[in-house]
This record gives sequence, structure tokens and C-alpha cells, in this order.
Amino acid sequence: MSGFQPQQNNPPPYGQAPAAPGGFGPPGGPRPAGGPGMRPQGPGFGGPPRGPPVPAPGAGFGGMANGVGPGRPAGQPGGPPGVAGGGMRPPGAPAGAAAGPPGFQPPAPIRTSSGPPGPTAQPPAPGGFRPPGQPMSQPGGQQARPLGGAQMFRPPAPSAPPGYGAPPTGPPGAYPPQMQSMGYGPSQPTQPGMPGGYAGPPGPGPYGATPAMPGYDAGATGRVLDHFESLTLGPAAPGQSADVGVNPEYFPRPTGDAQEAAVKAPEPVHPGNAPSRFIRLTVNAVPNSQALRARFQLPLGAIVHPLADPQDVPVVNLGSAGIVRCKRCRTYMNPFVQWTDGGRRYQCNVCAQMNEVPVEYFCSLDANNVRVDSEERPELSRGTVEYIAPAEYMVRPPMPPTFFFVIDVSYAAVSAGVLPTVVESIKQSLDSLPGGERTKIGILTFDTHLHFYNLKSSLSQPQMMVVAEIEEPFVPCLPDDLLVNLGESRSVVEALLDSLPTTFAHNSSAESVMGPALQAAFMIMSGIGGKLLLFQSSIPSLGVGKIKNRDNAAAWGTDNEYKMRVPEDPFFKKFAAECSRVQISVDVFSFSSQYTDLASLGSLPKYTCGQVYYYPGFNAQRDGVKVHNEIVHNLTRTTGWEAVMRIRCSKGLRISNFHGHFFIRSTDLLALPQVDPDKAFAVQIAHEESVLTSPTAYMQCALLYTSSTGERRIRVHTLAMPVVAELGDLYRAADGGALASLLGKLAVEKAYTARLEETRQAIQHKVTLALKEFRMLHSQHTRGSLPHNKLIFPESLKHLPLWTLGLMKCAALRGTARDVNTDERIAVGLEIMAASVPNLLRLIYPNLYPVYDPAGDWGKPSPSGGVVLPPTMPLATDALNGSGAYLLDNGRIFVLWLGRTISRDFLAQVFGVDPAHPPQDSLGLAVEPARNNELSQRINALLRALRAGRANYQNCFVVRQGSPTEVHVLAYFLEDRGPGPYSYVELMAAIHKQVLSSR
Repeated sequence: MSGFQPQQNNPPPYGQAPAAPGGFGPPGGPRPAGGPGMRPQGPGFGGPPRGPPVPAPGAGFGGMANGVGPGRPAGQPGGPPGVAGGGMRPPGAPAGAAAGPPGFQPPAPIRTSSGPPGPTAQPPAPGGFRPPGQPMSQPGGQQARPLGGAQMFRPPAPSAPPGYGAPPTGPPGAYPPQMQSMGYGPSQPTQPGMPGGYAGPPGPGPYGATPAMPGYDAGATGRVLDHFESLTLGPAAPGQSADVGVNPEYFPRPTGDAQEAAVKAPEPVHPGNAPSRFIRLTVNAVPNSQALRARFQLPLGAIVHPLADPQDVPVVNLGSAGIVRCKRCRTYMNPFVQWTDGGRRYQCNVCAQMNEVPVEYFCSLDANNVRVDSEERPELSRGTVEYIAPAEYMVRPPMPPTFFFVIDVSYAAVSAGVLPTVVESIKQSLDSLPGGERTKIGILTFDTHLHFYNLKSSLSQPQMMVVAEIEEPFVPCLPDDLLVNLGESRSVVEALLDSLPTTFAHNSSAESVMGPALQAAFMIMSGIGGKLLLFQSSIPSLGVGKIKNRDNAAAWGTDNEYKMRVPEDPFFKKFAAECSRVQISVDVFSFSSQYTDLASLGSLPKYTCGQVYYYPGFNAQRDGVKVHNEIVHNLTRTTGWEAVMRIRCSKGLRISNFHGHFFIRSTDLLALPQVDPDKAFAVQIAHEESVLTSPTAYMQCALLYTSSTGERRIRVHTLAMPVVAELGDLYRAADGGALASLLGKLAVEKAYTARLEETRQAIQHKVTLALKEFRMLHSQHTRGSLPHNKLIFPESLKHLPLWTLGLMKCAALRGTARDVNTDERIAVGLEIMAASVPNLLRLIYPNLYPVYDPAGDWGKPSPSGGVVLPPTMPLATDALNGSGAYLLDNGRIFVLWLGRTISRDFLAQVFGVDPAHPPQDSLGLAVEPARNNELSQRINALLRALRAGRANYQNCFVVRQGSPTEVHVLAYFLEDRGPGPYSYVELMAAIHKQVLSSR
């Protein structure tokens, strides 16, 4: 067992939550009702697929036995096994401190002075947000510029009628004194008579003033009505032509100068909030009641990208003080806590619990009750920090980076050239594998039999052992000889990789025992954990997990359609749950040219935080470089091992649903055997109380993991969010990109239980309801009627209908069996579930760059060290020049579209063809490598810059206008009708009609 021994071999009863994975005590905190593997339900398109209950780890590794965590004596009562009283208790905390008493009511805010007066004037806030007291006009009397020339209304904003966001009059909408200086509402009186002068959840201090929206003022529905767009859709008078007034050029698009602002969320002004690349809220405010939340119609949640771009994340080592956390809810120290008693105590911003400050962590306060060392301590001044976890947070030594390769060597893999491509890519990655001297590696191959390889360092050549028994596979030697230290056995490993293509060069076996191969790999890895990389070229046909072709085109459009998108055999889902239990993640590389049933195989990465790579019709000459680069990126990227993640919210809120690649344990603890910068997760937020009384809500995400260097780390992201009482404030604070991302993940999950047509209708219906409510809000506040041919929408959501159209037309959700094969749908759907906001927006609305005009600096080095990008263009064929060339980038492939009358000079420079005899089609044309001229070098520089850092290595396909292959590219021009129910104009007209008809 590689020296790793569990604390105790005594598993809890079946169905109880297993111990927290990763060798960490679970971060704790109150939990909603539920069980292991079960996801709490919430609003949306329906709950995501549930993981099956699995037996507790028992003698497995990485968990705490019988709920005995660091510093907790055996036999102490508490929550389920592995959970110490609802959360892990830090060393030195009193027993039982992790859970609050029944009926707990948080105390009120600490009384503090209001601080210095706020500024008399504020600049215009981004996103159309007007700070309080600032005139509706911009400086100099100029109003906000309408998008693309669309007509903009600027009606007066009288007081709101009942039921439409009248400003609050009592404490629920008030703001504490500290926030007045930032332009917030009036102060909230404290409640006298409470011990220590506190009576409720604290408002943030100088490092806690909610910065999500600078100058944000609750009670400002009129502000959002100052910043809306309108489109003319249809005739203004009877008898006119239906297309009178419809000008698609005015339709909002995330292109050109608007692209960056549309795709990237505004960064929080205050460093106390985590940057948006780590947590991006769908709405940068929280409704103060369930009733207000229900009226908003769109999902309230966040896209969490915990390991995104590790640059600039400060690392904190508190030494002898240990990790400072709230003794009740287990929230980590952050910039929004309130200090009192001269710095000897602090009040938790999440649950209002008063906590003693460890002597080693004590520091005096200044006149504003702020610690004098706040600027010197990242955890007190930054929204994202990473702690080095002390030994008390471990129950076993940190696991080494471990890679186990399970490779298909059947006839299909050999004949297509998959085997030599894979082994050469692995070999070239050996020098870059993380972990240094700690790295472990193993290899297993399969066809109709299992082939094990003894790689121990004392051998001069690897020893191959063949096991023909597939009903009950077994390991023929010690696991330590099959999973070895790379540094010690490097020569043996390289000898094996060099010999595999030759050994199986003439293999004629067409069968596959993939299921037994996975079972054998599990037996070898279960003592340590690690990454299992499966390379599959043939459909599993023998042994457990064998798959039959169930791709039935006749089922499309029927109630049984969804069954092709969910696993039929429970083996893969159960196997994935077992892998998650022992810290094994699974990545699937599928090379099959025929139906593979990725719906079943996809369960492996789905529940283990893995990834699917799909290469239909693999061709070594065309796809070899792509496969090589994606394997290298997978093996060498920043990785967190044996991780768990938990998200905490303020009292009155809860996380109702989780979406992404993980297995859920103990209702709110996400088990992530490995996590990397290419994985994002989505959560939905729900109200537990009918009314929130605090002016500020908080959310904190904690990711506990082992780094590749063997350190336990805790990455913490904290956000403060204003609580608002008006519907207009929610529209103003909405993030269209994050909403599109969450809607996409909800749609993919709905497709597992419904027809695709129903799924597409559900997305459109959500957007329609939101725009209908906004129109009603506008009419109520202006006390006037709008022309029936005007569709209005808030500035914050102006691109959401177009992104919705992109979702409906993406490969995961569009059309029928004739448009996209089932495996392709599943692969794209899994990519959507793990995608960050920028990656998903690029997938559903690709970037289109003109690359034929040498004018400008595109393709040249930029001052920031990158490459200057051309301005993006609308995805409409009407925008294309028949003499031009355009590069389309959706994050998965590049397409270089050539106009029918493209110049011969362009063809000669970019493709090296004879200008006197240019080709009539695009077959055989290759952009890479760069040729010895400026235009070719600029296009190649653009390709390299766009590929940099991405999980997918994008092949560049060349398509000529009018060629037979163009039909496959036209689907990406989603503003045209194409393979979908609507063009962009038709969608907007349909939404407008539904808005009017449902009033």
C-alpha cells in the first residue's frame, strides 16, 4: 500500500457520508438536509444528475475514520463520520464549538462610528451604474451612448408604485455607518442592550465596504431605467411592411470594441472581494426576500473557477497561530470581519459569532477599529489568498503526483496510428511531469487480454505479464512494481514506451476489454490515488462494462430521446464513485471512428473531476499534433490533488445546487480527486429565510488540496454582496455572461431528462420572462406605455438573447440526429459543464477575425507582451467580404474562411501556392508553418497567441466559399437561420411577441 495506512478500518453504515477525501478534515459548517451523493434541489431547469450513494471508504485512503479529526477525541458526538460537529475544528478550539445552539439568532452589528464623510462626487460607475447623487447625464451634459445607434429611451423615473421596489424604510434595507462613506444608504441603528454592543450580522468595515458595484445605492430602480436599450421590431403602424424599422445592424453584439467589456466581468474595485476570474456572480447583488428573488426570473448563482490563473495569489503561512477560523461556521479569516475589544476578539461576517483572537495572531487596532497590520496581511486585505495548511489538517502524508496510463492496443488503435502518437506524447512529457523526485507512473495495455508491466528499477527491461481472466481480473504482482517512482525507473519506462508500437504493430484483435482494464488499474492505484488516463479506440465489447450500439435515430423527437444521452449500464457511474472515494480522477481520450457511447464513458470524468477528449475519425497526419499538445498540457498543467471544496453563505442563504465535474459528499462537500485551471463549477444560491435583514451578504469558497510539490494548501475566495430591495437593482447588477454560462450548464443537465426541443424552449422561456418583467417594471415606473414594436432590455442583459441563441445552436443542443452525432453532443456538453465563463462564451458565440487586410497592427507584438488581435465581427454571412479571409475561433477549432474571389497574392503568401495556378478548392491548403512573408507570419502569430494556455489545441481548417465543406462551417454563423429554429432577428421578434402576448 505504498506506506499509506488508514487511521482505522471501520467504515460507517451504508448510505452515511464517507470521510472527507484528500486527507483533510472537511471544512465544516452547517449543512442542509441530504445524504452523500445527493444534490440539494433548487430553482432552474431541475436538479443535476445525482451521484449514487457509495459505501464509506473504510480501509480506503484520504479520509478520517469514525469522525475523528485532528484535535478531536475519539467518541466525541458529532455529525456523520468524517464530520466533526458539522465542520472541522481547528487545533485548540473548544469541543463542540463547530455547531451553533438550536434556534441560533445572530447578534446585531457592532456599534461603530460612522467614519469619515463620503466623497461629494463620484465618477460614473461602469456598466451604466450611476452613483448616488450624480445626475443622470454624464459629465459635460452627455448622455450614455446607445449601442449601435439603437433608439434609447430616457423617461423620467417617478417614485415606484406599491409592489415595484419602493425604497425600504426599515433596517432590512439600511446600511451600517461604515458604508456611508462609499455612497451607501443611511445608517442602520444598532440594537441596544445586547452584550458587548452588538446585535446582528456585521456590515463590512473599511476593508469590508461592499465594492462589487462602486457607488451602489439601494433603492434606485430608476437608475436602471436610465440605462436600457430598445430595438424596433416590426411596423409601427398597421399596413406597413413587417420589416419596416428592423435594422439588424443595431442589434447588440459582443463584437468589436464591445467584446472585451461583454465577455469580462468588471473587476471589484475593492481588493477585499475576490477577482471575478475566480468567482463570477450572475447578479452582483442579493435580493432581500424570496418574493423579490422569484420575480427576477433568472438564476441567482455563481461560476466558481477556484484554480484560475494562479498568478498574484498571495501565499499565507500563519505559523504557530494556525489557521484562524470562526469557531461556529468555520469561515476563514477575511477582510470583512469586525474587530473589537482592542483586537482581542472579532465578529464573523458570515454568522456574527464572536471569536477570540489567538495570542500569536493579536494586533492592536487603530482609531477606526482596523488592525494596524491589515495592509501587511493578505488575508485581511485581499479577497483571494492561499494558506499553507498545518499538519493538523492532514491524516496521511501528501500524496505524490501519480499518473497511470491505460492504453488500447487493439487493431483499431494500431491501424489508425493512435498507439505511436500516444506513447510518443507520453515520452516527451516525462521531463515536465510535476512532482520532481516524488512522481509515480504506471502503464497497462489491453485488447482481448490485460497486459501488465513490471517497471521496478532493478530491471534492465520491463517485464510483460498477460492476464486472460476478464470476469474476475487480478493483479499478477505487487502494485509497487507496476506503479513506480519515475526518477528511479526512468530508463525502464522509456524502454517500454519505445517498444509498445513494435510489440503490437501486427495486432489483429478487434475486441476490447476496457471495463476489466479499468478495474485492474483501480486495484493498482487505490492505495495512493492519482490520474488515470484512458486511451480508447474500440467500443468495449468484452467483460464488465461492455457497450452495445444504442444510437437510435428513430428515437429523436420522442419521449425516449434523452435516454441516448444518459448511461445505460450503471457500471461506469459506480466505478467513478469508487474512484472518487480513493482519490482517482479519470480522463478519457476517445479515438473511435464509430459510435462509442460517450454518454456512458462520460460518467468517468464527470464524477471524478476529469475531462473527455474526443477525436472522431482520428487521422494521425491531421490530428497527431493536436493529440500530442493536449496530452502534454493535461500532464504538465498546474494540478491540485486529493481536493475538497465547500462554499459558505451568510445566514439566510444557502447553496441549493452544484453543477460541474465532481462527486458530492455530505450534501455540500465537493470531492475533487484532482482539480486544475481548466475546471470551473457553477452553484445556485437560494433563500432559506423569507426576508434578509442584513444589508450585506457574504460568500466564501474554500478549496483544500495538495500541490504537486507536496504542500497542503487552502485557497480561499471571499465576496461581499449588497442586499437590495428593488427589482431594478437586480437588473442593474446582472452579469449577462455569467447568466449565459449558468443557463448553459442548466440546459445541458436538462437534456439528460428531456427532449432537446424542450431544453431549447426552456432557455428561451427564461429570457422571455426576464424581459417581460423588465418591461412591466419600466411601464410601472414611467406610468406610460411603450410602442408595441419596441423591445426593451436592460443594458446588463443586452447580449443575453444572442448568447441564448448560441446555446440553442451549439453542438450539444441543436438540431436532430442528422446535425450532430450523439457522441459529439455528449463531448461538447461535458465541455460546457466544466467551462469557465470566457471559454463558454467563446464556444457559443465564436470570435470572427478579418485577416486579409494588412492595414493595422493585428498579428504584431503588443506592448503587453502578447499579440494585437483584429477587431471581431458579427457571425453573419452578410458581413463577409467575398474577397476577404476570416479566422473563426470557437475554442475547439480554427476555421480560415476564404472568399470566392480571394486574391491570388493572398493564396501565394499564406499557403505558398503558385499564383499563376491557384487551387479551386481548399483541399491540401495549410496555414502552418509560417512562410517567409509578413502576412503569413502575422496569421501564424495570431494562431499561436489564441492557442496559448488553452486545454484544447485547435487545428486550423481552411474552407473556400462555395465548396462542399463550407456547409459544416455555416453552422457557426449563428446570426443566420442555419441549422436552428431562428436567425438572430427571428429570435428577437419571437421573444418580443412572447413578451407582449404574456403581459
